Amino acid sequence: MQTIAVLVAMPMEAAPLIKRMDGTASEKLAGKKFLRGRIGEAEIVMHICGMGMRKADIGVRALIECYQPDILVNYGVSGGLVPEIGLSDTVVVTSSCPASGKAYKTERAAPTNAALADFAARVLPEAQKGPASTSIGIIVNKKRKARLVEKTGAVCVDMETFAAAKTARALDVPLLVIRCMSDTVEPASLLHFFKNGATAAEKVAAEVETVIMGMTRL
Repeated sequence: MQTIAVLVAMPMEAAPLIKRMDGTASEKLAGKKFLRGRIGEAEIVMHICGMGMRKADIGVRALIECYQPDILVNYGVSGGLVPEIGLSDTVVVTSSCPASGKAYKTERAAPTNAALADFAARVLPEAQKGPASTSIGIIVNKKRKARLVEKTGAVCVDMETFAAAKTARALDVPLLVIRCMSDTVEPASLLHFFKNGATAAEKVAAEVETVIMGMTRL
């Protein structure tokens, strides 16, 4: 049975996928809480790491060290950076780079697994593929978003992907990242962040389930 590790930042993002899992049971290893279950023929191990790159790095390491998964999936909500990416649009992330700080000047983009991204894009034909950028906080300013797009080519921004991609690559575990938009390039979209975030979380969880079910049929 294939073991798929799933990393999410927030309980809001985790809950819709948990509802889709069978035989769920929680356990604690190495001081971390995990939830185990099944989707189709795959064994799922989920960890809610909290927001931010440091927590994502720790979470990825814990999942890999405790469970030796075949695949790692990071999913959740994200913010669109370009007009072509609207509310509840899905992006299959091909790479991520830091949006600010020392890492922004010194770190190269961390790629996700190309074969997994291609597979997810085939299973989710309405999703777009593209690079993401990872920020230490929510970016509200529209001009700052435009500068970020110009410098990085990113189409969306989140707070975990770069760390997840860098750590998964270092530990040699294939990573798939799927993000659904809870806000857009327009700052006004953040006025309903929690409502939009809940909608995006439900959508992306259903898409992750679809992709995992597709993997188990290969």
